[in-house]
Amino acid sequence: CALGCCERGHGRGPTVVIPPAVKACGWSSLVFPSWMPALPASAAARIVCVVGDNDKTISPSGVERMCRTNKIANFEVARGGDHRMNNYLLGKTKKGGKRDGGKLEELVHRALALPG
Repeated sequence: CALGCCERGHGRGPTVVIPPAVKACGWSSLVFPSWMPALPASAAARIVCVVGDNDKTISPSGVERMCRTNKIANFEVARGGDHRMNNYLLGKTKKGGKRDGGKLEELVHRALALPG
C-alpha cells in the first residue's frame, strides 16, 4: 500500500491515502490485522489522509490515531463518507449522469502544494 511505500522510503512524492488500511472494523478485523506504520517525518509531511466517518470497514478512530502518531497534519474526516467514498470524492450523480461537486481534485491539489 502507499503508506508501506512511504514507510520504506520509496514514496517520495505527495501522497493521498483514502482510507488507509491501518485498523479494520468488525469481522474484517479477524482477517486483516491492525498495522501502525512508522513514517519518516519527510514522508508524513507530504501525505493527505482521508477517512469517512461512516466507514464500517476501516476504523476512523484507528486512522486518526495513526495520523497523530505519525504527525500527519493533513487529516480529514469525510462527513457522511463510507468506505468507498464515491459521492465524497467524485460528487453526486445528477440527471444525465454528470457529477456535481467532489473533492478528489482538491485533495490532489492540496497534496501537490505540500512542501518537500
